[in-house]
Amino acid sequence: MKKNNIEIVLASESKRRIELLKSLGVQFKTVKHSHSENHTEVKEPTDFVLLCSYEKSKSVLKNDNQLIIGADTIVYLDGKIIGKPSDKKDGCRMLKMLSGKKHSVYTGLTLIYKNRILSDYAKTEVFFRKISNRELKWYLDNASFLDKAGGYAVQDEASIFIEKIDGDFFNVVGFPIFLFSKMFKKITKMDIFEFIRK
Repeated sequence: MKKNNIEIVLASESKRRIELLKSLGVQFKTVKHSHSENHTEVKEPTDFVLLCSYEKSKSVLKNDNQLIIGADTIVYLDGKIIGKPSDKKDGCRMLKMLSGKKHSVYTGLTLIYKNRILSDYAKTEVFFRKISNRELKWYLDNASFLDKAGGYAVQDEASIFIEKIDGDFFNVVGFPIFLFSKMFKKITKMDIFEFIRK
């Protein structure tokens, strides 16, 4: 959608990201990116999410009047990048790894506007309690987890596993709103609320 001659494009079909961006009152359209998210050579979590968010943004760019938003979220534990589970067995493996431990959630954001590229990331610490085998079985049988980093969504059934969160809650959902608002202002020279009002 265009506003003030800026067409905002979210390079994602993630329901969580769409809902969070809509909650700000921002008009935008969604475009499916063509990035594979397969960078096994990248070991640092910050490098990984920044690269993926950039490539997602770049893959949907059409013209200079578009403001492209790309985002990528991962879970990081014990030196390992954890993405989305490939199947139920993989989801079980991931949740057993997270059980009773603290892990980090990273989201990389890239904004592209008028030949300018701005990338940054948010980091949040999430503390899981011990998950019993019974709880794990129920969760894997009933919850929707295959499209979520680490095999869980903080706002859904998995919330009962979480003891506490240190950092931006919305980052764990997949779209750090505070970081986005800062980056939006920096790249457009316009406050997000000023943009929404016009």
